[in-house]
Amino acid sequence: MSGLRLVDFSQLDPATAAQLERVATAGETLARLLDTALKQLSPASALPGNEPVPLLAVLRNLERRWSGHARERSMSLRLDIAADLPTVLHLDAGALDRLLANLLSNAFKYADWGEVVLTVDMRSGEELRFRVRDQGPGFSDSALARLFERGGRPGGQTQPGSGLGLHIAKEVATRLGGQLQVSNAREGGAEVSLLLPRPAWAWQPSSEADLASPSAPPPLPDLSGLRALVAEDNPTNQLLFTQMLDHLGASWKLAPDGAEALRLLSGGGFDFALVDIDMPELTGTEVIARTRALKGETRLIPILAVTAFVLQEHREGIYAAGADGILAKPVGSLAAFGQAIATLMLRTRGTAPEQMEPEPERPGHGHGADGEAVDYCPERLEKLLAISGNDGGHEFLTRLHADLCRCRISLASASVVGNADEIRAQTHVIISLSGAVGALPLQDLANLANAAAHRSEAPESQARTLAEIDKRLGSLIAAIAAEKANRFSEGAAPQEPAE
Repeated sequence: MSGLRLVDFSQLDPATAAQLERVATAGETLARLLDTALKQLSPASALPGNEPVPLLAVLRNLERRWSGHARERSMSLRLDIAADLPTVLHLDAGALDRLLANLLSNAFKYADWGEVVLTVDMRSGEELRFRVRDQGPGFSDSALARLFERGGRPGGQTQPGSGLGLHIAKEVATRLGGQLQVSNAREGGAEVSLLLPRPAWAWQPSSEADLASPSAPPPLPDLSGLRALVAEDNPTNQLLFTQMLDHLGASWKLAPDGAEALRLLSGGGFDFALVDIDMPELTGTEVIARTRALKGETRLIPILAVTAFVLQEHREGIYAAGADGILAKPVGSLAAFGQAIATLMLRTRGTAPEQMEPEPERPGHGHGADGEAVDYCPERLEKLLAISGNDGGHEFLTRLHADLCRCRISLASASVVGNADEIRAQTHVIISLSGAVGALPLQDLANLANAAAHRSEAPESQARTLAEIDKRLGSLIAAIAAEKANRFSEGAAPQEPAE
């Protein structure tokens, strides 16, 4: 599979490209089957929950895998996809893929001519329906009577088979929480539908508290229409990143070393780039720095550095080279991967996939004593005040408030006159102060502005980021002032910080 990922399909004739694409998708399906089997052999406590699955990615993979098969049999495959489908399903992706592949396989096998149509739509009550319809002879009365029995296929058939396929498909459908319906279409041909009620495909919190819990699945972005450069020399990571991009709907081009990455980036045509820092020929840091030195729009491409080295000294060097963000290895999940790219696009291009806006709360958001949402972490502030004590706590809040006010004024002045050095200096301070109190969104924005200033990007090109920093600084300053007033104002009873 790693070798197939390196193939440039645009250089092949259509027939060969179609065959290799089928081999690639079949290999990935086999890998998922093996992975599922290994999980089933593991202790129940080790089994992970269902990860969010992009529905369109599942359907695209099926179309890619079966279109070539249809052409070989002088048949055709058509997907009829409704516009109101859920973007993400929360179920066993491997089981769904196996079931639909089974239904398509039967349709091509027994119809033997004409068109096979896979229709996906929503029925009343938010029931998701996958319907496979062919133009073959349909089911005989004896076949309909014994449909889901093991070995229930009646005798006298010209096509080989035992009828085990529908028996297995029904078991898988039941495991998914759905059901199969089988009939003959009025216009002729067989029609098999998988019906999944909402509880089978939607994430179901067990309580209201689960909605805000860390276990609540984050949304997945739809990256359809975006083209990525993946600069990575490790075959395993190449496969991981490109498969994740496939799932999220993005197209991609692979660069196995730094020199090739720079050559491809120089040619343009990419919406964003994932750049490994430790690569042969040129390091990722060198690739990023040289890309930022290019002329034209190419130098402004959003770049997400991918690295296992996430200590502050490494982060500063990566941002100084011109990276817009850092994704830490190992990448833990598809959700984290998609979130990182969506955040990258939002902050550098001002737009992000619809599912990611507004950005979900992360640690660093909380609620103050009055129940209002705040843009910092109250628990982290409590710990700092507990360490300082009453007298030290008052001084800490006073200094923090003064430093934030000074940074805001200086940054605003530097933004007006376009002083990149001063922007860099003030955002460096903001990174430290916001990190201390857990204002992580503000810290992220300051990191971006700091990196842009390091690469001498024109202040007007980062006006959106600087305006958002000013807005969040104003909110944080007001919140710190309120904390100080509530805790240490004249006449107020001394308030011991909670341990």
